[in-house]
Parts: sequence; structure tokens; C-alpha cells
Amino acid sequence: MVTGRPQPGVKAPVCVLASQFKRKDTVVWRIRVHDAATGQPLDDKALKSLQVELPNGQKFGAKYGPHPPKGTPSDHFWSAAWEIPADYPTGTLSYTVTAVDQKGRSATWQPFKMAPSQLTIVP
Repeated sequence: MVTGRPQPGVKAPVCVLASQFKRKDTVVWRIRVHDAATGQPLDDKALKSLQVELPNGQKFGAKYGPHPPKGTPSDHFWSAAWEIPADYPTGTLSYTVTAVDQKGRSATWQPFKMAPSQLTIVP
């Protein structure tokens, strides 16, 4: 996870690795999916969908593309973003990432169930 665009009026760097975010911050998930047999990365031609899901069932579709999106890209990967609502409860929460390939097969990943690995919403 990295920081996304800052709140209006706040000057803050973007794309900084983080696990703690404040309400109204934007969380950006950067995701790579590899073929289990070959180890090759799977792009938007190989995967039908890739979603991040929060414990409350809210889902965010990830998109595959170059990063940075403007200028000369240095990498390509999946990403999804979520702006944390102003009234979202504080604390840690888990999430899952589910990839579905073109044949309908799916695989799900989630971070370790330890606070430092979880997404944490702070006041």
C-alpha cells in the first residue's frame, strides 16, 4: 500500500509506502499477480478481474497499467484506490485481493493477521 493524492489543501508526497492512514486519505494498493506454474506476471490480458475487498464487503476494481501513468513509465502493475470516508472507524482491518483469470479460475490473497501488516486507520 502507498499514499495516494493528499486531501485538498494538504501538501504531502504520494506513492510512499504506508500501512497507517487517516480518514479522508487515499489508500492505493499496488498489486502483482504471477502465474503459479511459470512465475510470469499476469497482466490485463491474462486476468479477467482483480479486486480488493474490505471486511464490510466494499470492493475496488484494480486496473493494470504503467506507473507513473504520465511520462516515462518505470513499471507496470495492478492498482486500486480508496478514499477513506471521514466517518470510517479507526483501527486495523484486513482486506483480500482476488484475481480471476480468463478461464474463471480465482485466487485470493490477504496480508498477515498481525497489526503491522494490516491496513490501519488512525485519528
